[in-house]
Amino acid sequence: MSLIVSAPRSAIRLTVASRTESRVVFFGTPLFAVPALRRLVDDGWPIAAVVTAPDRPVGRRMRMTPSPVKSAALELGLPVWTPSTLKDDEVFVRFSELQLTVGIVVAYGKLIGQRYLDAAPRGFLNIHPSLLPAYRGPSPIQSAILDGCANTGVSLMQLDAEMDHGPVVAQETWEIPRGFDAVMCEDELSRLGADLLARSLSEYLDGSLLPVPQNDALATITKKFERPDGRIAWTDTATSVTNRIRALAANPGTWTTWNGRALNIHHAHAIDVSSSEAPGTVTLRGTEVCVVCGEGMVALETIQLEGSTRQQARDFVNGRPAFIGAVLS
Repeated sequence: MSLIVSAPRSAIRLTVASRTESRVVFFGTPLFAVPALRRLVDDGWPIAAVVTAPDRPVGRRMRMTPSPVKSAALELGLPVWTPSTLKDDEVFVRFSELQLTVGIVVAYGKLIGQRYLDAAPRGFLNIHPSLLPAYRGPSPIQSAILDGCANTGVSLMQLDAEMDHGPVVAQETWEIPRGFDAVMCEDELSRLGADLLARSLSEYLDGSLLPVPQNDALATITKKFERPDGRIAWTDTATSVTNRIRALAANPGTWTTWNGRALNIHHAHAIDVSSSEAPGTVTLRGTEVCVVCGEGMVALETIQLEGSTRQQARDFVNGRPAFIGAVLS
């Protein structure tokens, strides 16, 4: 379902010529932002500059690595800026000389100050992966999965001085497929957001789409998840446990402890089977390695003991038979 509010039919639409005369600046950093950048280029929008985070050290060798957006921009032959801060006056002066029409922001990762927002006559549009005003903040996808939502979506909104607060230009609802984790959802929502931007940008610029203020009374705020948030409470229901794994396994990780060592759980699924054993007890049910929960069980799929490699749960048990009957905590 899409939400698009139209202006009167008398509004003048952009022609192909006026599109090519528009100047767009793109702010983004992670892989989630790449489909939107590529779609803008494919649709013929002139990109005056791509602003992204500086290269950062990655891996054991701490090799300096460009952001996914920088890599894509260089591949597309676009000018790339990697300022360490937007507070530098020289950066802003250079920015103000671009003579922009509109800015597009997709998960840039830094606050964009008001003077930047004011420098583009049509302001800045942001792709946010939730149905605003729900799930404002840094973890909308993870939070929706953790809460067990059946649906989420993407919003195209105008940036203002407050976090994810600006009026909404367009939205599209998306049903979360059964078993999808945060990584899978992010991949789909990045494409959905790129499509929504492509369908909406011309009409926004010519005044055919009217931004609608958010209802702040319905707003919910997400947080950045940390390692302690990934600890599993086996007294929870099996559904709650698997939602946590789906939401947080990739980052910051979901885990429990066995014999004083962290056991990371990467993939699992819920089973609607009751047990009289204590929550956290590991049991073998057919070919599945299961853990008793406060309600139901969780079947472990891929796990990783601290200091070891990731394994299928059954392979893990074959090498550690004492795992069956243990109580995880």
